[in-house]
Parts: sequence; C-alpha cells; structure tokens
Amino acid sequence: MDNVDPHRSTSYGRYVRVVRRRVLAGIALAAALLVAAGAADVSASSAIRPAPGTPDPRAMVLTSADLGRAKVTTQGYFKDADFPSVISYAREFEDGSPGSTALLYVDSEAEVGTSARTTTRFLALQKRIFGTKQFRASLAESFAEEVRIDGIVTNLQIGRPRNLGVGPGSFDLLLTMRILGLRMDLHIAVFRVERVLGLVSAVGEPGRRMPLSVMTRLAKIMAARMNAELMPRNIGLPTISGTPAGGQTLTATAGSWAGSPTSFAYQWQRCDATGAACTSIPDATGQTYLVAVADLGSTLRVAVTAGNTAGSAAAMSAPTSVVSGFVDTFTGDRLNPFWSLGITGSGPTIAQANGQLEVTLPAGTSFGSGGYANAFALMTCRFPGDFDMQVDYRLLSGLLPADGINVGFDAAEFTGDSYSGQHGMFVHNAGGTHGISTNFPGVNNFIQDTSLSGTLRLVRTTTAGSTTVTASRLTGASWSFTSLPFAAPTSQAANLNVFTNRTPFPTEIKVAYDNFRINSGAITCP
Repeated sequence: MDNVDPHRSTSYGRYVRVVRRRVLAGIALAAALLVAAGAADVSASSAIRPAPGTPDPRAMVLTSADLGRAKVTTQGYFKDADFPSVISYAREFEDGSPGSTALLYVDSEAEVGTSARTTTRFLALQKRIFGTKQFRASLAESFAEEVRIDGIVTNLQIGRPRNLGVGPGSFDLLLTMRILGLRMDLHIAVFRVERVLGLVSAVGEPGRRMPLSVMTRLAKIMAARMNAELMPRNIGLPTISGTPAGGQTLTATAGSWAGSPTSFAYQWQRCDATGAACTSIPDATGQTYLVAVADLGSTLRVAVTAGNTAGSAAAMSAPTSVVSGFVDTFTGDRLNPFWSLGITGSGPTIAQANGQLEVTLPAGTSFGSGGYANAFALMTCRFPGDFDMQVDYRLLSGLLPADGINVGFDAAEFTGDSYSGQHGMFVHNAGGTHGISTNFPGVNNFIQDTSLSGTLRLVRTTTAGSTTVTASRLTGASWSFTSLPFAAPTSQAANLNVFTNRTPFPTEIKVAYDNFRINSGAITCP
C-alpha cells in the first residue's frame, strides 16, 4: 500500500486541502492565533437545493443538540467538484461537548453520491491514499508551509487510518500536534451509507486526548440519519379503486414515495364499520383483491410496503366505505372457502358446474339412515343478526313428483355450534299441485305456482327485541310469508338443498342454484 503514488489520483489534491483546512481550523480555535481556516474546495450556492422527493443531505449532518448545544458557525449546500455527488451539505460548529469530551471545532458533511458503487469506490480510494507514507509526508509538508510560528505548533504526527466501525470501509485518521507544548488531537472520520458519503472532523481540547469512541458515536448518529433519509418515505398515501361490494374486485395503487423504491408489497386488511380494529386478511397480498362474503358489513384498506437497498417503510390507505352486498355466481375458486357441500343417502351429487351450483338426485336414489336423501350447500359463514339474502333456482331436468321432494332455500339455525332448526321455503308439489310452501314457526302456508324457476328471498328483522323472517318471491308469482315472532338463535347460515323422502325415487331431478346474493347483514366467517 505504501508504494501507491497518491499524486495519480484526481482526488488527492482535495484530500490535502481539506485536511489542511481542518488542521488550521483546529489551531485557530486552540491557540487563538488564526482568525479563519480558509475556504473548502466546493462551489457553494444559496440556490442549490435537493430536488423534491430526493435525499436531503441537510437532514443527515450533525445538529447543535448532538454536540451539547454547540454554536453553528457556517452551514450550507454545496456542489463538490471532486466527489461524484448530486448534492452535499456541510455544517461547522465551535465549542461542542458530546458527552464529557470537549471539542473546540466540529465539521459534519454529507454528500449524496450518484450511486452506491461510485461512493464505495471513492471511500476505498480515500482510505488507501490516507494510508500511504507519501500522503502523510505531503500533508506534513503542506502544514509546515501554512503554519510558520516556530515553537508554538510543533511535532505534527499523522497516523494510519483505523477502523471506525460504522459500516464497511469506514475509517478514522488521527492527527496529533503540540500547541505551546500541549497535545492536541484532530480526528477525521469517513464512512458511507449506500450512496451517501459522510465525514466528521473534530478538534479536541489542548492537553486532553479525544478517544476514537467519540468519533464513532458521532458517525453513527449521522449514519442513522443518512439511512433514514435514503429509505422510502411516503409522500402520497396508497389509494383503492373499485366498488366495495361482494364479488367485486378492488385495485390498490402504491401511492407516491420518495427514496426511489425498487419494490412494493401489498397486504389487504379488514376493519370494522368505522375503519378501526383492522386485521390482515390471510393470503390477500396482491395489488388486487376480490371482495369476499366475509367482508360484508366491514371496511377494507391496504397496507403498502415500499423497499429499497436502505430499508423499507409502510403506508396505509384510507378505508373503503362499508362493504355492501355479495354475489356468488358459483364460478372461480369461491365455492370451497364459503360453502360446505354434502350429501345424505346414495346417489345425490352437488358440484359447481356450468357457472352455477348443480344438484342431482338420480332415479333410484336411496335414503340414508335418517329415512331421506338430499344434497346441500351450507354456507360456512354465519349471520349473528338480521340479514337480507336471495338466490335464483331453475329446474334443469325431470319433474317434481306429487309429494316428498323439495328445492329448498332456508336459513339454518345454530345455537353455538349445534344445529337447532331452520326457516325457509320449499318449491315442490303438494297434493299434485306445484307451488311454494313455508317452514316457519307457527306458519306453514302454500301458494300455487307453476313456474319451475325463480328468485327466492329471505329477510330477517328484529324490532324491539322481536325477530321475524319474511320469505318472498321476486320472480314468478308474487307472494310473501312472514313468520310469527320467535326467539333468535345464536347465528344462522344460508342453506341450499334438494330433499326427498319419497321411495322408490322416480326419474332424475336436476336443479341449479345461481346468483346467491347477500343484500345486507353482518357476516362472521371461520
């Protein structure tokens, strides 16, 4: 390393000038012999400012509070002619005291480089040059030329760079001299965080040593600020577009960020109706989100985490309006998460097919141990309170027999985890006449209707503590039934089913359900 010719470096001249300036400043403060230390080799300008959204070196340098309320003597942005920087900032202090160590002079500089690679190479070259005998000899010679006060400033010693412990490649250079016989320490600490170069110069009090730990602490303060300024910073919150309704797709935008993020991660959250008490939705980590039945009655928001090489930061969108409505067309992958499918007996089948939910009871269907056969879709989510829901049905093949079979749409009751009954309506033949009947407490009505397709609706309401359920037909014959008031169960779930207790079972029956819709009601899902 000592064979390196520092004069071949384009930056060598700046190092000599900068170090010389620090030494002269220290002597001026220590001995009160010099008034000023000379100008830095920079192009200072009051017009220099960081571009909006870019790292600001002013936020990275030391402050008066870091140095025991030291006096700021000069500060400002500048453009460095030797270092490949975008913008730089320097702040100088007098009479600082970080902790118990008194400092006569401190200079703190942060220079935003063009890239991490160029700053890394620059730091390595700087450390290499500072370690050469040629540099140290040249520095001593320059110092002697500037300071011509024999017997006052003597015995200049320049050490080799020591590890600073503030990131890879960081180092500290110690210069010592004697002022009127008293030892004085001058430290120059150089380090980097990603593409930002940091420098702290400090002159100790004559007659007292300044430990390396002081420089390490000051450099770490700057390094933390440099990292914080380089990290992504949100300057415009993420947004959500789309209609917050069941079955609809919402799309998130990342928002606006400073710090040049290179990646974005998304996490959708479900909140209460006021936008509070938010929890992350499992596996909802894409930029888009399909509103689910579990979201009904809730609001949604998205957390966006922006990342770059310096770290990551998160920002939250505003919550959506309360999610209203839910439509299940029985397409895509929604079937299994929200419906539990099952059969009783031998022969019945139920499956998602042709964009709908199809239930088949083939000819010859046999009963289970309970004396009936059926196929059903029971919603795994439940309504703990009032609701409004509907479903379309259509007979695909076969004829409804004279009795003993029905196409059902009902709300299955649960008290705790135990099934405790149901409220709903059934489309079937009664005494040879096709129609619709109810199965409510205290009500078992029948209305004739020859339609083999239609839309059925169930609405539960509670007024003054009295709960009723209304069953109505939205297409086909117009009718409605309302149950007598009853004691509400703990929760209810939608139930679609085709049932028979007639034997022997005749010609195949196939029924399709489609467009299951929740118009209102709070849902709890496992």
